[in-house]
Amino acid sequence: MKKNIFFLLLGCIVLFTSCLKSGLDDIEDSDQCSISSLTMEYRWITQNANGYDQLSRQQMTLSGTTPNENNEIHITVTVPSASSSFPKEVRQHVSLDGLYLIAVISSAAKIIPLEGAPSLGVPETFEIGKDYRYEVTAANGKKAVYRIIIEDFIK
Repeated sequence: MKKNIFFLLLGCIVLFTSCLKSGLDDIEDSDQCSISSLTMEYRWITQNANGYDQLSRQQMTLSGTTPNENNEIHITVTVPSASSSFPKEVRQHVSLDGLYLIAVISSAAKIIPLEGAPSLGVPETFEIGKDYRYEVTAANGKKAVYRIIIEDFIK
C-alpha cells in the first residue's frame, strides 16, 4: 500500500511540473496607446418582478466618439427618447451630473485622468466646453494624451 502511495505521489510531481524552461519566443510589448471610442451611460436602480433591486442603464447617443489627428474628441451628448426600458420619469433626471464615461482603449494599455478630469466607469459630473485630459500608456511605456470636450448636451 505504501508503495502505491509513493508511486502516486511521484506521478503527481512529474505530472504537475513544467519541463519547458527555454525556447520560448520573446514577445514585444505593444506600443499602441489609443482611445478607439467613447460611450456614456446613465444608470439607475429599479425593482424586478420579484421585488429585487436591479441595475438598469441607458446608453446616451454620442456624436464624434473617435479622436482626430490632434488626439481630440469633440462629442455631443444626446439623451434618447423615453421608451419601455427608459421611462419618462427616469429620463427627466438625466443631466451631465451622474453620467458614466467609458473608453475603449488599446489592448494591454491603461488610462488615467489628468488635471482633475472625471474618472472613467464611475458616476461623474461633466461640463459643456471643459477640456478633460486623459493619458493612455501602452504596454511598452509609450504615452499619449487625449482631450475630450463635450460640445453640447441635448435632451
